[in-house]
Amino acid sequence: MFKAADILVPIDFSACSLNAVRVAVSLAAPDGDLTLLHVIDEGFVREAAAAELGTTDEITARLREQAEANFVGALGEIETGGVEVERMIVVGVPFVEILKIARDLDLPMVVMGVRGRSTPAEEMLFGSTAEKVLRGTRVPVLCVPF
Repeated sequence: MFKAADILVPIDFSACSLNAVRVAVSLAAPDGDLTLLHVIDEGFVREAAAAELGTTDEITARLREQAEANFVGALGEIETGGVEVERMIVVGVPFVEILKIARDLDLPMVVMGVRGRSTPAEEMLFGSTAEKVLRGTRVPVLCVPF
């Protein structure tokens, strides 16, 4: 089986992205490192602020707190063995941030779910984050289909 020492795993806490974490753990085991990346979508934050749900700073802070809690809950259910897991939360356009972090950290592989929290209509009209990452990266991307 293929093994990779360092892997970037974008995570939106959907079932598919959690399965991608499990796959990445199996690829990185026993001594690899995973970087789990959650991107707070700046477009969503702007829309929520425009709908008067709070200021952009308040909304971002709430989403960051929620992501931290989700990391604790999600990682508690996944056996990581000897794999080191680093968590990152950034704000931006999801596919752009994934590409930027993979490049900046010089990570040799990305493992991600093909289905996140977007609706099928959004994916048809705009393309999925996974597709945009596939088109924009120069490292192997393993897309987990379930």
